[in-house]
Amino acid sequence: MTIDAHIHYTPPAMLADLQAFVAQEPYWGLLLAPDAAGRSVQGWATQERTIEDMDKAGIARVMLMGEYRQRHEACVERNDQALAIIRRWSDRVSAFAVLQPKAGAKALDELKRCLDGGMSGVGELGPYGQGYQLDDPDFLRLVEACIGYGVPLNLHVNEEVGHYYPGKSATPLLHYYRLACRYPELKLILAHWGGGLLFYELMPEVRRRLRNVWYDTAGSPLLFPTAAIFKAALGCVDHRKLLYGSDYPLLLYPARQREPDFRPFLDEIERLGLDPAVYEDIIGNNAARLLGLLPPPAVVISAPAAPRAERVITAIADPASATIGNLAAVSAVAQAWPQTAAIFEQYGIPWHDSPVPYWEPIAQAAAARGWGPEDQARLIEELNAAIGKPAA
Repeated sequence: MTIDAHIHYTPPAMLADLQAFVAQEPYWGLLLAPDAAGRSVQGWATQERTIEDMDKAGIARVMLMGEYRQRHEACVERNDQALAIIRRWSDRVSAFAVLQPKAGAKALDELKRCLDGGMSGVGELGPYGQGYQLDDPDFLRLVEACIGYGVPLNLHVNEEVGHYYPGKSATPLLHYYRLACRYPELKLILAHWGGGLLFYELMPEVRRRLRNVWYDTAGSPLLFPTAAIFKAALGCVDHRKLLYGSDYPLLLYPARQREPDFRPFLDEIERLGLDPAVYEDIIGNNAARLLGLLPPPAVVISAPAAPRAERVITAIADPASATIGNLAAVSAVAQAWPQTAAIFEQYGIPWHDSPVPYWEPIAQAAAARGWGPEDQARLIEELNAAIGKPAA
């Protein structure tokens, strides 16, 4: 059974009204809009076109991801589309709910509505693009709800180095690792090879902590040679943690691809000559198990035994009774007792993460904070005025 564990729904109607969409959802709009030369790797496909392309490629089922939108109302609208799709194509499409955790109780109510309507999980969420961190209390309540419902959560992740592209977010890999450590029972899917986090599973203690984490391959050919990345990944993790995903209708081979198509990436994977059992698991069985369409594997994914007590820092659970020792984590101390931040600063000790990578352009940094095209234009004017130059 071939299951694509990561696709999106971007119908041509969105392209026809893209300017209005970008104004309402600046960050996701940044990913959809073509560059100044009119180029884009974004493809467009109706529901019917998606099913036709699945049939041509021999794909039995897809996992339809939501897109990480900033406004709660936009999430509800997108979920309504997904619910209509799975009602129409229940035997071919499983859908994940997109939620804005900062909506609080509304997000939790929306999760219940989506699951009651037949959805299978939550995602793809993008913490940076939606304006929260992975230790945000609102987000953690959503994580705990996913655990309570027993459904997987898919998070957008990307590599921290290399060239910039729209949607390359600034959330450090360490934050995803800390989330998995904090909630080992969470069924966590880290999209796009986990941004390379899977390579750290060569370290036994990391492998133990990420035991309940899966990685999908969405968008892979845009970044990595297929043979090389599969060889490297299979040298780091158990193959039952890998999920074939395409990011359809993204154009994964823009130099030679003009229309959405599942087949080119599938063809490359088939040519790898993987062991048949490994191939079948990656291409669909692993996703089927996550969706409950197949029973769990007969052999539990192994993890090395802990040789000694491990110290994993997430947060200080009870500041009222705790004291500070010299091995206490700086960020955890400053978070638990805000009055300590000024003391750290006196000693020149940074006490909080500041993910401002050198490669991120102003347009994305502004869009991630909800500033639309008009606001961005004003920002550029103010920046140029500050340096005594006219706006370009």
